[in-house]
Amino acid sequence: MIFCKDMEVHLTILKAIILGLVQGLTEFLPISSSGHLVLAQSILKIKETPLFFDIMLHFGTLMAVIVFFWRDIWEILSALFGRDPNIRKSTKHYKTKYSARRFALYIIIGTIPTVIIALILKKTVETAFMNPLLVSIMLIVTGLILFVSGKFGQKEKSLNVINSLIIGIAQGIATLPGISRSGITISTALILGIDNEKSARFSLLMSLPAILGATILEIKDIESIDVSIGSVIAGVLVAFITGYIAIKFLVRVLSHGHFSKFAYYCWVIGILGIIWHVI
Repeated sequence: MIFCKDMEVHLTILKAIILGLVQGLTEFLPISSSGHLVLAQSILKIKETPLFFDIMLHFGTLMAVIVFFWRDIWEILSALFGRDPNIRKSTKHYKTKYSARRFALYIIIGTIPTVIIALILKKTVETAFMNPLLVSIMLIVTGLILFVSGKFGQKEKSLNVINSLIIGIAQGIATLPGISRSGITISTALILGIDNEKSARFSLLMSLPAILGATILEIKDIESIDVSIGSVIAGVLVAFITGYIAIKFLVRVLSHGHFSKFAYYCWVIGILGIIWHVI
């Protein structure tokens, strides 16, 4: 992702912290982590972040999901390898109980179209990452999706195979930088009539195989660890801590029905990004 010839290659600890902050806060909030990282690298004049550093940032946010949903994950794994309990309440924000084995099945079903679409869009995504202007436009599109989802009232529909596939397709589209993964998956679930609580839980837990899969695919392309250990540690810690805080904040926002209000933020950032790269 080369933006101009005079961009810096060296990744300082300060810049690593900033990128970790951006990754952690935007990975789970519906405002597009990839879009913000592209714009942040452009503004910070970072030519391209080392692949190893990118992978470790994703590891930080992955750990945030695992720590936040550790009880749910344990119940799902237990169901897959033996008993099938109802998933218990993990936080005070969640009250729903459901079959852990069935929920795991829905995550697998939703992941399948995500993988297929991600492979189809691979070249397009790589090109899009080099175009901050396009990313800014996609942020505005994300805002529109969030705004539309807010027009649908609360319903009590349950997850099923069809819903899982549709949400998985939405997650695949979110590989495009500027389209928020959590934003489009939760919005899709809300539009399908699934309540806020189930929508958030399914979206965030479905991010685990998505993030893990993307990380594994990137590992094979590592040629060297061309970044200081200090920068890596700083970036990962910040990504983990802010990622955990972002998940907690998202759950609270959804419980109060204010999810669509993130649309205004996406519009503002998208418009500012366009102005920044046009003027």
